[in-house]
Amino acid sequence: MISLPSNETFNFGGINWLAFVIVIVVAILAALIIPRVAVALLSRRLRGRRSIDEDVHLRAKRADTLVAAIRSLARYAAITAGILGIFIFAIPGPGSTVIGISLLLAVGGFAAQSVLRDIIAGSMMLFERWFDVGDAITIEPWAMGGVVETMSLRSVKLRGLGGETIRIHNQHMYGVRVARRGIREIVLEFYVTDAAKGRALVQKLSDVLPSGPMHLLSALSIEGEDQLGPLTRFTVRGAVPPGREWLIESFAIAVLKELDEEGGHVIKHGPVAYFSDSVAESRFARSVAPQLELDD
Repeated sequence: MISLPSNETFNFGGINWLAFVIVIVVAILAALIIPRVAVALLSRRLRGRRSIDEDVHLRAKRADTLVAAIRSLARYAAITAGILGIFIFAIPGPGSTVIGISLLLAVGGFAAQSVLRDIIAGSMMLFERWFDVGDAITIEPWAMGGVVETMSLRSVKLRGLGGETIRIHNQHMYGVRVARRGIREIVLEFYVTDAAKGRALVQKLSDVLPSGPMHLLSALSIEGEDQLGPLTRFTVRGAVPPGREWLIESFAIAVLKELDEEGGHVIKHGPVAYFSDSVAESRFARSVAPQLELDD
């Protein structure tokens, strides 16, 4: 009669090598089989990867994302189960299970440090009210800009001007620039020899520039018209969304010069463009020391 070897036969150095091999093989098979099962279950949706139907294509992308997540989770689950299995089955002993669980808790605690840093940073940003949902911000030093769509203790989601989605963990937000009222106000300044023709140039320029929520937010307005001897200085204000500053800084200036050439060259100096904000001007006024009147 053939007798099967006992467990003691495979014990060497206090380790049951048969259980060790079985645990490793089962963990590897689980890591390989579980993703394949997920692909088989989601195969119907995955076939829509090249569909021209936007909804079908979106469902296929979500199915691909789910498969990728399952594949990653299966890999980590297999590693976790393998470590626990080795301590429970391959290294028998009263303290082996405790050692295995303690090791996993130590690894999990180390991995959770990043999440904890995000939560602390997010809590501080919410408490100090760095920004709100709907604000146009630029995150430094990464120069990532957009409108805040959602924010949590873990991360912030932005919508870029091109429609792209941007996500960043809170711990990586070293600084934030927030556009007041979500706009950038820019002033054009130039000098003309004929005030009436200067006003006509501004009106033509305002008609030519594209307007809308992603372009010029309102018609150009003449903020100042100062007579300085034979010349008249015009200051013209416009507002654009953050990231569209080029519309006034370069494009509007180029168009204004072309209109001036067609109108007989009435612009003597300029135009130049610079940022302007009433709140910023009042704050900077505080830092400028008033002129002292000294008694003789």
